[in-house]
Amino acid sequence: MSLTARPPTVPLVIAPKALASLIEADKSDSKKLRILDATWFMPNTNPPRNAFEEFKAGPRLPKAQFWNVDKVATVGESVRNLPHMMPTPATFAEAAGEHGIEPDTHVVVYDTHGVFSAPRTAFTFKAFGHLNVSVLNGGLPAWINHGLPTESGEPTSASKTTYPEPALQDGIIRSFDEMVANARMGARGQTVFDARSKGRFDGTDPEPRPGLSSGHIPHSVSLPFPSLLKTETGKDGKQYTVLKDQIELWRTLSDTVGGTEALDKLRQASSGGELAATNTCGSGMTAAAIWLALQEIGVQSSIYDESWMGWASREGEGVPIDKNV
Repeated sequence: MSLTARPPTVPLVIAPKALASLIEADKSDSKKLRILDATWFMPNTNPPRNAFEEFKAGPRLPKAQFWNVDKVATVGESVRNLPHMMPTPATFAEAAGEHGIEPDTHVVVYDTHGVFSAPRTAFTFKAFGHLNVSVLNGGLPAWINHGLPTESGEPTSASKTTYPEPALQDGIIRSFDEMVANARMGARGQTVFDARSKGRFDGTDPEPRPGLSSGHIPHSVSLPFPSLLKTETGKDGKQYTVLKDQIELWRTLSDTVGGTEALDKLRQASSGGELAATNTCGSGMTAAAIWLALQEIGVQSSIYDESWMGWASREGEGVPIDKNV
């Protein structure tokens, strides 16, 4: 697979104070910057939490808008009724326009966990060729911890724009059939990273979604997404996550793939325009955290959008599931 992309003009990961400076500079032209809250909670969160209701109540970043990852998505039988599947170009363009976004707008995405669901929305924009996308490192908690201003109450509505319908980058979303073919190649296949916990990957812990066996796609590699993050403690005593720096990411990923030489091969393939790895998780959400980390060290990658929900739901059809038990 090849990937043709122009170099980005903004950092993929942005620090709170850097974003605060951009917000100040953007006051003269409000179309240059859009801030999106892309918070998402696991469906089994106890007690249940509603990301949109929490966004409306605040606190949130100034002039932020809510990006609903489950609504800006392809739904229905064509995607096996799986959640937050990659939207069609038309659905994406409509949502971007409703949020006042234009093709050259700098979109900054955050979530209320720190770094959890925001990378998925950043990946979606990148997948449709939107270059100027950043993830706020540490999200809303880091923003608050730096003493930066927030707002609450009724959110500000954006002036709608017309976003031209984009094309999805070739190969950026891997299909089930492609994953089957890759698994059959064994060690010769493309590297596949799995963001779920080691217990779920090994098949020793149950899946959080009823009816699915745990285990993993044959020849995939376990890379629990929290291993790419650091936990910070805010002034209020609450903990949140930030992405590790590039040196720490290099060490973690090098250990995962079996050394610096193996990781260098992925970087070299990426420098030649190839999508050198594929990321998967439970439902396609935290796979984007791996995508983000790989991007930071120069490795281009794709996402198996159906992820484990799609793979394991076919177990009755004879789809292989490996376990380390």
